[in-house]
Amino acid sequence: MAVGQVTYQKPSGAVEAGRQRRVEKAEARIEWFIENVQKIVAMDVERKVKYVTHLLKDRVVRNISTPVMKGIGPRGGRVVTGRSTAGEFPHAETTQLLKGIFEEVQETSPGVYDGFVGTPLVYGLILETRMNRSFLVRTLYESMDDIRTILSGPIA
Repeated sequence: MAVGQVTYQKPSGAVEAGRQRRVEKAEARIEWFIENVQKIVAMDVERKVKYVTHLLKDRVVRNISTPVMKGIGPRGGRVVTGRSTAGEFPHAETTQLLKGIFEEVQETSPGVYDGFVGTPLVYGLILETRMNRSFLVRTLYESMDDIRTILSGPIA
């Protein structure tokens, strides 16, 4: 044998027999985890959508909670000052709009969730669309960066 050469020696019969027994005892087990992963992802998405929907509702309520000023006028009548102007969030004269803001999360298809924030009051629709006192859409746009960050964050 020359220097640097490696020769192969066939293992003994006992070694071969031992290897064969181990191969025969070995069991291959395949586990499919996709259902578990889908459940975890769906739960995380649902949790994030619920959180974002609640966050948006809270911000809407905070934005429209500035009260108007009420007092008695020089002739003894009720005077309201400090109402919102075009482009501002509506100011609260009664608390009906504040109390009427709702949030809802629905599963529209397996693993797909939609969050809703709104008001059932016609007055809210009028403020939002006709009187240039947008409070729902404006708050959504102002919160969009936070919403994107939360929804696109890592799965917990």
